[in-house]
Amino acid sequence: MKCFECGGEVLKTLGAVKMACPDGGFIIFKDIPMNQCRQCGEQYIPGKWAEKIGFMMRNRESLTPSEIIQVPVVTPASDACA
Repeated sequence: MKCFECGGEVLKTLGAVKMACPDGGFIIFKDIPMNQCRQCGEQYIPGKWAEKIGFMMRNRESLTPSEIIQVPVVTPASDACA
């Protein structure tokens, strides 16, 4: 399989999928079988896994986290990129 973005080689791997929740939070699904481009990093999630993740997101209240992480949130000054 070739990458649709850059034409690079795509390999089977395990990766993480970050999904946004309506309340502004996130759920990270780890060790998801996927295909990933060696060149640009573009990820392709197989349909059956996309469906499983969608189901888990719709039923997220019943999920039991394997871990909980803290994520720093930074608001840069408006002139930080000037």
